[in-house]
Amino acid sequence: MKTILFMAMSVNGYIARSDGEEDFLSHRNWETFCDTAKDFGCFVIGRKTYEAVQAWGEEYSFDRLKEISKVIVTRDENYQASGEYIIASSPKDAVNKLKKKGIEKILVTGGAKINSAFMKEGLISEIIINVEPFVLGKGIKLFADEDFENKLKYIGSKEIGEGIIQLKYEVI
Repeated sequence: MKTILFMAMSVNGYIARSDGEEDFLSHRNWETFCDTAKDFGCFVIGRKTYEAVQAWGEEYSFDRLKEISKVIVTRDENYQASGEYIIASSPKDAVNKLKKKGIEKILVTGGAKINSAFMKEGLISEIIINVEPFVLGKGIKLFADEDFENKLKYIGSKEIGEGIIQLKYEVI
């Protein structure tokens, strides 16, 4: 099972403002995420990320991504999402539920707590980061403060348009 963390962030490592707003991320990043999610056939997000994106309106809704498995990780066992979502209680639960559906590649796409939880449990095999040409003074970091560390091996990078650099790393 290959699990890839896919995120967009500012040059200085923030994925959102302190209030969760991601207005500094470009439409190009959204398009790249959608294309990648369609290629994988699935994605995993945390509850806060789901709720933040749902507030963006129709154009940027996860609901628009049809015919792919969408998993929300939450500790609330009674959580209800609009549309067709799989609810998982942990990163391992999310992986197991997608395995049962025959999915071999999983896309994890935030937020910071989910990113850290997957890394802490050793479930991430590769990281893809789209770096926006933007500096944010404070906000939510790519990873929440947790007790873990991982060495990475550089795979490559490329410009994907609008000054966005995509970095790829393998988790050792």
